[in-house]
Amino acid sequence: MLDFPSPTQTVGEKQLPNPILYMAWSPNRDLIALANTAGELLLHRLANFQRVWSLLPNENTGKEITSLAWRPDGKVLAFSVGDTKQVVLCDAEKAEILHLFPVEYPASCMHWTEVHGDSSTLSSFSESEDESSRFLPKLPTLPKSEEKSDEVTNLLGEVRLNILVVGGPSGFVELYAYGLYKIATPSGISGTCRSLGLSSDLRSLSVITEIRSAEDNPEIHYIQLDTGLLSSCLPELTKMARKFTHISTLLQYLRLSLTCMCEAWEEILMQMDLRLTKFVQVRVHHIPELQALLMNQLTVKGLKMLGQSIDSSYSSIQKLVISHLQSGSEALLYHLSEVKGMALWKQKFQPLGLDPAAIEDAIVAVGSFTLKANELLQVIDKSMKNFKAFFRWLYVAMLRMSEDHVPPELNKMTQKDLAFVADFLSEHFSNEELFDRKGKYFNVERVGQYLKDEDEDLISPPNMEGNQWVTFVKYTYLFYSVLCCI
Repeated sequence: MLDFPSPTQTVGEKQLPNPILYMAWSPNRDLIALANTAGELLLHRLANFQRVWSLLPNENTGKEITSLAWRPDGKVLAFSVGDTKQVVLCDAEKAEILHLFPVEYPASCMHWTEVHGDSSTLSSFSESEDESSRFLPKLPTLPKSEEKSDEVTNLLGEVRLNILVVGGPSGFVELYAYGLYKIATPSGISGTCRSLGLSSDLRSLSVITEIRSAEDNPEIHYIQLDTGLLSSCLPELTKMARKFTHISTLLQYLRLSLTCMCEAWEEILMQMDLRLTKFVQVRVHHIPELQALLMNQLTVKGLKMLGQSIDSSYSSIQKLVISHLQSGSEALLYHLSEVKGMALWKQKFQPLGLDPAAIEDAIVAVGSFTLKANELLQVIDKSMKNFKAFFRWLYVAMLRMSEDHVPPELNKMTQKDLAFVADFLSEHFSNEELFDRKGKYFNVERVGQYLKDEDEDLISPPNMEGNQWVTFVKYTYLFYSVLCCI
């Protein structure tokens, strides 16, 4: 008799510091994800069971992991957090959060499936994607956030559609295309979901639920739901879901751009408050005190370096607005306009619930954002001119006090330069604001007001009162009307 090894024979063992609550094998890699009672998410390699990485609980995600699911390509791992009621998408390579979204109930189970449609659907979709890339240039990489700006593209994954199904208590079930875009909320389910399964052709959804009776005895129910509507609208669903993922990643790109702008602005504030606070505190009529400050505290070399630093920070903000905010908002407007066209094609997209009015509101909001970005560029340009004129004026004054030679090109101040200096002094060294900024004496809020995190919505349409271009168009139209009457 042949002695075959037992099918339950142990091939490896490893001691772990905390009990494991959930585990999930990667669909196409030698990896296993583990969630323990401490709220840690661990990734181990199955061959030698060595840890690849660990993701510790934090205030943004939470510390009570309730379920796990791998994306079919094995590049993204989804986990649900019970205490914050969120689903988090994590990059399997770097253990970094790619995306998270709130859910109504803590998810007790998840399932991530890849949709297998016919080849004609996927080929036509690929052609539309190529057409989109023809019109939209590649977005520039963000400074100091190269990895982050590249990681947002990982959310899209492969061209083939994949759907994350999330289930929880009270019959809670939701379907998310690409793990991002909610496409369906099935009804008619009762109890707490314990297991889920979506067929690869999107025709049926299987759910196992647990219902507890009055005596607290659990009853297990198997439910099979008909999801044929999703299957019949697979081409439209794929296009719509893909557009949403583009929009979602663009919004994240814009948020990262604004973060970089705020960092550059904080650099300007720090430089000004550190270097020029004493200059602001000294009254102009105290000439000896002011002269001693300029000669001892703020040297000619230091002033030149300060001016270059501030000019560099302003240039960084200006570049971010032109290269990132404007490019990102233009791409966002392009995709929203296509979604609006899809919504107006009622024969194909009406069953999926696209609302043309809501999409139009989103387009108007993007337009307001673009106008505000252009307005910020004008403010930055004026602020840079004022800064340069002020530092040039101060540099010449310091050279004269030290009896150094003043270059002829710096000694000539035009009337416009004097106006810039006067604007700078009146705006940034106002006596009324000296004690209103909690110790910060230098007022540079003109650009900073665009970077404040406030809840006020952008005005749409913007106030055009006093706009010279609008006045010109108005009078041109009146003149043309008079000519027509004659």
